[in-house]
Amino acid sequence: MNAVASVSVIVPTLNGAGTLPALLAGIARAAGRHAVEIVAVDSGSSDATTVLLREAGAVVLDLGGEPFGHASARNRGAAQARGDALVFVTQDVEPVGDGWLEPLLAALAEPRVAGAFGRQIPRGASPEEAFLAGVNYPATPRRLTAADLDVPFGPGRTYFSTAFGAMKRAVWERIPFPDVVMSEDQAWAREVLRAGREVRYIPDAAVYHGHAFALGRAFRRNFDSGSSLEALGLAGASWRSGLRHLAGEARWIARERGVTRLPFTLCYEVVRMAGFQLGRLERAMPRGLVRALGEAPRG
Repeated sequence: MNAVASVSVIVPTLNGAGTLPALLAGIARAAGRHAVEIVAVDSGSSDATTVLLREAGAVVLDLGGEPFGHASARNRGAAQARGDALVFVTQDVEPVGDGWLEPLLAALAEPRVAGAFGRQIPRGASPEEAFLAGVNYPATPRRLTAADLDVPFGPGRTYFSTAFGAMKRAVWERIPFPDVVMSEDQAWAREVLRAGREVRYIPDAAVYHGHAFALGRAFRRNFDSGSSLEALGLAGASWRSGLRHLAGEARWIARERGVTRLPFTLCYEVVRMAGFQLGRLERAMPRGLVRALGEAPRG
């Protein structure tokens, strides 16, 4: 594949009418340069989400009451898509500028590259989530190969992102997203890197994307993350590296928001770490407890 002839943008949706207009406007700007289709996988929205999507010409797939799965929904959208390049976004990202797509497609034109993901600039994020986004999506590009799998996984070691990332359709047909509770993007990237392909991080391609989680939601998301990364063998970063990350976060937040924010930051990180570490133990827990502690549906 030397050039991308067509693009499919795949987006899972649920009551996203508040953020979709900015995303759809960004896709429309890209459609002036490329043949772009939109494939949405909707989980039963009750607001104007599906109306907005259909007005934009999107193909809308309905889960029909089936529980949402991060991997299964994206695989379903990819199976419906017709593009040479599959671009995965979430409903709450806003593309930055007019040329947000071209750097990803240029990377995909390289023969060994299986996928490429762009920068996520935090906007509307809590300070804690903004710091993490800055660590995971810096201004410096990266070329990931199988050698990166030998480095302990953790903050700053992201392999790929389905919040804003693209892959060759031909690669997805051979290596779809593995069926995991969460972190389907990391699981997919690990498989393609093991297969001898490359993944590129391209900060010149950027979207605005930010979260401000309440403590309970932060716990549940990190419970799911700990469960998934433990299953993938990626949850074993050292406590020393975690403490270094926390120290850097505390310095950054004290500088940006003042020292009065630090007690909440410490509380937030304790909750997040507790969720993550408990998630690693999911397989030893009763299923009812797992469903109560996690956010993603379980079988």
